[in-house]
Amino acid sequence: MSRLLYHPSHDTDAQAEFNEARHTRALKALSPDDVLAAVDDLVAQVPDARHHPLYDLVVHCLRYGGTTRSGVRPYMSETVGASYEPLIEGAITRLIEEQSVDPNMWED
Repeated sequence: MSRLLYHPSHDTDAQAEFNEARHTRALKALSPDDVLAAVDDLVAQVPDARHHPLYDLVVHCLRYGGTTRSGVRPYMSETVGASYEPLIEGAITRLIEEQSVDPNMWED
């Protein structure tokens, strides 16, 4: 009679695959509206306006009278995008964590 050896690593791999599949399903269930609403919530929690992702762009527009009127383009789209990336990542993470607590939260 042969005996199959049981390796605990099989459980870990199966659990990792399960977690990855669950994360993928949760990510696919999100809509841009969900993420944008969560980003808006995170931005609303910024206590100091100087830390708002659009602060530098607003300062530029106030200094030059806006981009349309002054013709002076701030060329800071990469900076603005980069300032929002952590908020988007945080919003997605938060929404996926909330979904793991309540799997029916995005079902119609």
